[in-house]
Amino acid sequence: MLLKYSVSNFKSIGHNIEFSMFPLENTENDQFLTEVNTEAGKMKVLRRGAFFGPNASGKTSFVKSMDFAVSYVLEGPISNSFTRVDQFRGNIEELDHLTTFQFMILVDKQVYTYGFSLDRYYVHEEWLGILKGTEFKLMFERRTDEAKKTFITINSAYARANSKERKLAELLAESIKEKQAGHLFLKKLAENGSHKADLIYSWFSNIRIIYPNSTLQNWPFIVQSNKEFRDFLSHNLNAIDTGIQQISSPKEMKLVDFIEMLEKVKISAEIIKDIESIGRGTVCIDGKYYHFSDDRVWQIKFEHLLNGQKIDFNIEDESDGTQRLIDLLPILFKQETGENDNLIFIVDELDRSLHTKLTKYIIKNFTDLDDGRQLLFTTHDVDLLNLDVFRQEELWFIEKTVNGETRLKPFSDFDLSASSDIIKDYLAGRFGAVPVIKEGV
Repeated sequence: MLLKYSVSNFKSIGHNIEFSMFPLENTENDQFLTEVNTEAGKMKVLRRGAFFGPNASGKTSFVKSMDFAVSYVLEGPISNSFTRVDQFRGNIEELDHLTTFQFMILVDKQVYTYGFSLDRYYVHEEWLGILKGTEFKLMFERRTDEAKKTFITINSAYARANSKERKLAELLAESIKEKQAGHLFLKKLAENGSHKADLIYSWFSNIRIIYPNSTLQNWPFIVQSNKEFRDFLSHNLNAIDTGIQQISSPKEMKLVDFIEMLEKVKISAEIIKDIESIGRGTVCIDGKYYHFSDDRVWQIKFEHLLNGQKIDFNIEDESDGTQRLIDLLPILFKQETGENDNLIFIVDELDRSLHTKLTKYIIKNFTDLDDGRQLLFTTHDVDLLNLDVFRQEELWFIEKTVNGETRLKPFSDFDLSASSDIIKDYLAGRFGAVPVIKEGV
């Protein structure tokens, strides 16, 4: 589970902003909380977080900061020369040209803090700590100097002296050379058999980030192979009145036959070569989506009942709202195996192309899931500013300062004792994070 996240010097984010999934310490209301057991004792954690703010306030920058950090942990830099980090354009001297990401997470009943600082060229610092009692103990600490020489200290909190785990970490620490200055030590540990590092590394692979233009994602492949998921998607799309009766896949064709078909309609040789080399993916040909994997190609069909007749639609025939629902409904899917019980979904503009009732449908059904998954999302839907639907600590405001920096404010900072209409107060600007429209400009 995600417990805290902070970031500085990324896109519109200048000075550090921090987001927390912990409720207020003095709360007696357990609504929408989950209690988790950790080696440091029991903790109460939030499973949801909603971010409100005007256009160009930095909501998407916040989501993309997590996207960049997660991708950098799992995949590393694109090249050995550049990290490709997109920093705040207005130079802030005290940040020293460094972008910093830090996560506090719960993995296998242990609470860890992991973070790294980098500029556009290499990683300057990296650290991993574990919560022991009431304080964090550093497991390893990494520093890389201007000559790109890396120094890493492995501590007893990581593994005891002379143990196999400790010796492996120390050996790997010594192996980092100048050309690897942009690579993270955590990934190197995980890839070389460190069980402890792999727990942290694998946690990042459970994060799913969905943007307004995210289409098709992975669901066509799950529909093809998992009848339980196909039935789940069909049931929900039917229940919320999209007109879809059920989802099915037509008869598959072999990839070689598909390639032959593409050659006949004169698709470019470059596209055909990409399809053959990638092995698995989705391609749009003449407005129609085809999915290919394991030498097979198929389309997903959506069955409608029109004038008493069953008619198959392709995904491109469905409305924008239905396509958005198809991207979002997998958030609610609970496998019997429990394999996806700890996923973290981060959705930019959850309400895009959706009626308020459908947005609330997704939130309610997610809340009803009894597992460890979490949902963070940005939204413009003020109807969600509802304390019957959310705890005050789950709601956050994002806005720009006069210096053009994104600022994050928890709704729990505001006293609501005198507020009779939260939505009205928000739109009137009491909490900030609303558009400022300049008359006569």
